[in-house]
Amino acid sequence: METVDKLEAMFQKAEADIEYVEKRLKFDFMANAREAGSFEGNPVQLLENLTAIKARHAALCAQVEEITAEQKRSMDSIRAHLDTTVQLVEQLQNTADVQAVPTSEPQTQAQSESKNMHEEVSEGTFETVPRSVRGNLKLNDLNMLYKQLSEYFSDKNRGPISTQRMKKLNMKVSDSAMKTLQHLKLVELDKKGLVSLLARN
Repeated sequence: METVDKLEAMFQKAEADIEYVEKRLKFDFMANAREAGSFEGNPVQLLENLTAIKARHAALCAQVEEITAEQKRSMDSIRAHLDTTVQLVEQLQNTADVQAVPTSEPQTQAQSESKNMHEEVSEGTFETVPRSVRGNLKLNDLNMLYKQLSEYFSDKNRGPISTQRMKKLNMKVSDSAMKTLQHLKLVELDKKGLVSLLARN
C-alpha cells in the first residue's frame, strides 16, 4: 500500500511538472516571437507532443487509481477472512475445552481406585488375621507382595497370574502371604490357582 501511495505521488508531481513545462514553452514562444518576429522549430508540433504526453500521463494516473482501489479491496477481503478464521479457531478451542471437562471426573475416580488398591495393609488389619493363616509372615513382606501385585495389575489388560509366574517376576510370594491376602479379600484364587487382585472397599 505504501509503494502505491508513493507511485501516485510521483505521478501527481510529474503532472504538475508537465503543466509547468507547457506554460513555460508557451511563454518562451511568445517572447521569442515578439523579439525575433519568427519561431525556430514548429511550436504547434511541440504543443501537440505535450498534449499527447499529458494524455498518456492521465491514463497512467487512472491505472494507479485502479491499482489502489483493487489493493484496498484485497486488503478488506484478507481482513474479513482473517476475522472468520480467528472466530473459527476460538469456537474450536471452546468446544475442545467443553469436551475435556467431563473426562476429568472419571480420571479422578480411576486415580482414586488405583490409590485404594495400592494402600498398604495396616498393622491393625494385619493383626485381625488368625495366626493359623498368617503363620510367621511379617507385615513388611505382606505389603511388599501386595505392592508388587498392584503394580502388575495396574495394566488393565493383564489377566490372572500364577504363583510360578509371580516367582519368575521376583515377587515376594509365599503360601502364608497368599492366604493372608485372600483372607483380607485383597486377592482371589480361581479353580486353577490363578491370582486376581480385588479392589479395596
